[in-house]
Amino acid sequence: MMLFKKNLIIAFSLLFTVIFSQERKRPVTLSIKGDFTQPATSVIFPEFWAGFQRESIQSYDPQNKHIVVNYVQQITKKNKTTLTLYLYPKKIVDNQLLRDNFEAYHYVLYQNSNKKTNLKPSFGSLSNDNAKVNYAYSIFDHALGERDFFKGVKFTDKSSLLAIYECGTWDFKTRVSSDNMTKAQIAELKEKVENYFGILDIAAKNPLPIENVPDLRLSPIVKRDSMMTKATIAAAEAKIEWMKNNLEKKEVMTGFNDMKIDSEVYSIEKMIEFYKAHENDWTMQESTKNYFSEMIRIADNGRIKDHIYDKYKGLIDYQEGADKEEDYNQFKIDKGISTTTNEILYSLFYKIQ
Repeated sequence: MMLFKKNLIIAFSLLFTVIFSQERKRPVTLSIKGDFTQPATSVIFPEFWAGFQRESIQSYDPQNKHIVVNYVQQITKKNKTTLTLYLYPKKIVDNQLLRDNFEAYHYVLYQNSNKKTNLKPSFGSLSNDNAKVNYAYSIFDHALGERDFFKGVKFTDKSSLLAIYECGTWDFKTRVSSDNMTKAQIAELKEKVENYFGILDIAAKNPLPIENVPDLRLSPIVKRDSMMTKATIAAAEAKIEWMKNNLEKKEVMTGFNDMKIDSEVYSIEKMIEFYKAHENDWTMQESTKNYFSEMIRIADNGRIKDHIYDKYKGLIDYQEGADKEEDYNQFKIDKGISTTTNEILYSLFYKIQ
């Protein structure tokens, strides 16, 4: 069934947060006049802000830790901008979370449009003396499906924004959909949200437990033989090493920021290095030999970054990736590179609660 505009906010929230709070089967709309202060983070959501009126506050748990706040700016009957803010705690933070959230929302948009939505990711960071927050965002055009008495479903072209921030043990997301705003105006609104609602303060107040080494989760496909398991562990340890040596403490404490392609390059190089050093030490399945044979061909031809971009469907900070996409597809054909090289082998994570 087509998702309509009035249900899009709830659908987005449920996609990402069903694992975070099981105490309420359905969100509750809070009846609050004046400013609302979210208890756990002290973030204030005014009734009126920057030309927007707060339309609703939805709570997904009795402590109001997980909330969705919807603002509306109504210029005319046909010119409206909706601003939706999502704030909720995380029980598990892993290095794939930002990427998974972005991809999941792309799927939601696909279900609610009659046109292809190009959710091209961009990347940025916010920083002060106490924290550095990395984020992924996209400003894009979208045909939004809305209920219509005569047509059943009416699709309206909107200018839109999605921004997802790594705030330590909290997630903060911004969603904008507008009939009349330009992309430059939406970008300005994004910055106003970042400053006013204190994203850096949220991250600094609830950092990740970086005094502990992250836990490691191996994909089932990795456990097929000792070589695949040990080489994957070497890759994961290399990524942890890269983060320790290349990121500031105030950045590590807010998230893995696995959008930095250099950490993935280093991880793959160390995995291949481990394989070459121990190729004759353990019996391997043929699938493992084939996997490393293909990965070595990728590395020897200087295509590791292009491989990573392809593997993560463009959800990685590699500006040249889109321009090289067609050429890399031909390279895969010419060199016999299969889809198995794109399998996710592991994830790093902190269990918060």
